Amino acid sequence: MTLPNFIIGGTEKAGTTSVFTYLLSHPEVCASKVKETDFFRQDDCADPVRSAQAYAAHFAHCRQPAPKVVMEASPGYLGESHAVAPRMQQLVPDVKLLFILRHPVDRLYSSYNFHKARLELPAELTFEDYVERCLKFDKGASAQELGIGRWFLQVLDFGRYAAHLEPFLERFPNQSVRIMFYEELQQDERQFMKTLCDFLGIDGGYFDEYTFKAANVTFSSRFASIHKQALKLNQALEPFLRSRPGLKRGLVDLYKKFNQARQGYAAMPAPMREKLQAYYAPSIRQLAALVGESALPPSWREGVAASNVIPLGKVQPAR
Repeated sequence: MTLPNFIIGGTEKAGTTSVFTYLLSHPEVCASKVKETDFFRQDDCADPVRSAQAYAAHFAHCRQPAPKVVMEASPGYLGESHAVAPRMQQLVPDVKLLFILRHPVDRLYSSYNFHKARLELPAELTFEDYVERCLKFDKGASAQELGIGRWFLQVLDFGRYAAHLEPFLERFPNQSVRIMFYEELQQDERQFMKTLCDFLGIDGGYFDEYTFKAANVTFSSRFASIHKQALKLNQALEPFLRSRPGLKRGLVDLYKKFNQARQGYAAMPAPMREKLQAYYAPSIRQLAALVGESALPPSWREGVAASNVIPLGKVQPAR
């Protein structure tokens, strides 16, 4: 059986699709048939033999010639780490793990806009109302009474990275876990990928002349009914298109010319940013203790008081 030796485990809206797509083109890398297997988020991992066989089916095409890196990328793993980490340790104990983190305030806002553009959140739901519902869920309200799917209500908590990283850090050696930052990917994609190649033990020179183009960029549609059908078609064709990124980019570009209303989204209101900054400040301080405050991108360090950092033992960030 062929099982992965590298997993991108998080987080949502932090460039995981782009990084997965860039690595997918590397001649020393083979990837799962679909980007997000979400295998370890499922509850049927109790039988190790059956689990290994089911998981290996995602990588059956990676046997010949044997690649140096066999990978998948399921950004939901980080947020559900308390269930995922022990399952992963049991099945792939020697795997290398990458967690790409994005400033939690920006990531929450990006997630809201992304899922709203995909018609997965009510059209009339404002960001302020969304955050309030997430906070109520955080305090014990049910998803049913809040009128939004459980996953979307957990997105607020998923940004408290330090707590979600701990189950992985307790079970995997430091040298097998790499924490990198979306802001660094935005600033210098080439250096980000070359650093990642060093971690994986593959040729980083491949990306010297590579043409980078971000994937999974948020955009709103002009015709909602057509967009719903396009999303279903994209999901159905995922195994075919994922291995043909050039074709997928061309189809997406063509579709955007027809049905894109706008790319991106409006800036977050300042009062909401301040509120969320305060919400996430304790977790950012904990993360600073894990990786070292100097390793955090400059935008993360605002409001992080070194005197309030609780030492938790350091993890080596990417350099």
